Amino acid sequence: MHRIRRLGQVARRGGALVRNRLDRRSFAARCNSNPAALDAPLALYFADGPENLYQLHQWDRVLAALPWPVVVIVSRPDTGRRVLDETPLPVFFAPGSSFLETLVGHGALRVVTYVNHLPLNFRMLRFASPVHVHLGHGESDKDSSVTNQNKAYDRVLVAGPAARQRMAGALREFDDAAHVREIGRPQLDLDYPGAPDWPDDGRTRVLYAPTWEGDRRSMAYGSVASHGLALVRSLVGDPRYRVIYRPHPRTGVQDPAYAAADRRIRALLAEHGRDHLVDTGPYGWQWAFADVCVTDLSSVAYDWLATTKPMLVTVPTEPRAALPPSLFLDEVPRLEAADAPRAAEVLDRPWPRERMRELAAAYFGDTTPGSSTVRLVAALKEAVSLASVPLGRASSDGPGAAR
Repeated sequence: MHRIRRLGQVARRGGALVRNRLDRRSFAARCNSNPAALDAPLALYFADGPENLYQLHQWDRVLAALPWPVVVIVSRPDTGRRVLDETPLPVFFAPGSSFLETLVGHGALRVVTYVNHLPLNFRMLRFASPVHVHLGHGESDKDSSVTNQNKAYDRVLVAGPAARQRMAGALREFDDAAHVREIGRPQLDLDYPGAPDWPDDGRTRVLYAPTWEGDRRSMAYGSVASHGLALVRSLVGDPRYRVIYRPHPRTGVQDPAYAAADRRIRALLAEHGRDHLVDTGPYGWQWAFADVCVTDLSSVAYDWLATTKPMLVTVPTEPRAALPPSLFLDEVPRLEAADAPRAAEVLDRPWPRERMRELAAAYFGDTTPGSSTVRLVAALKEAVSLASVPLGRASSDGPGAAR
């Protein structure tokens, strides 16, 4: 069965590759003569497939609200069509370097932002004239947050002091004062649609938002197969709780056991009718709507930390994916797989709210509504100004700018 599933995935990828090749000319004609794409001073470079658009969706509404026009640069028609359908941003289609040369040569582009560390990012990074800014797609203490690839960007925007210290302590000869800017979490400043019309009936709304299984054992932080079914069964069996189950979009892509566990969790929630929700829609409304969060080591945990509301972080069962030491993970209440069957009882334990407020400040700085957006705009304004400095000259007004 696993082999058949793998063959199906290969066939789908092959079909997508053929369709993308056939669509290249028509999609380029659709997008690349659009003045909104050619004349935007800011770009988000996304050279990935549609399966990873959740990374871009972390930023699309934030970028659309900036005081500058923004274009999304894609390398695949299937990704570009989804961006056009799902965001208000224009698209420039660049399947190869010659297309990027056309865009850069047009002369309007000042700043290019990135939400991941794909090797294909270097196709764009080779151009020296735009200022290259890494945004990432969420705060995390994962090893991938301190990749040496951060050295490739002119600016690395991070959530707060913890991320700066993490990067400065792990990267050799990396000048964090020159390259890192702390901006908080601008996503928290927005209002998000999508919440269900549940009455405020006194029941506790629990967001269970596990990550996926990862593409290697050292990144196997997901809890769907190890904790998920027992955890959800415990909560739906307690009339005090309502469950919002939000699986990662890539759940089950690598491991059939995760796909099977996900199906069983969905079936269990369906058995309990409208009291619970399988959430596969937009992300963001959950922060204000839910009362408690159970999640894995992922950006969801850190987004939730900023709310200072109660949470549990699951402990991976894969030994190679042990939770790394960190300010947050050393103190946040955890949930072992053996305790998942009594998760409802575990959630009754006292919550260290004051300590979590202190940790939220360490990870995000000032979380006053609107403050993160102010810092983001300041950091990007600095980058836009930097793009006007002749190459080879001193290019910073000082290491503390836009912190």
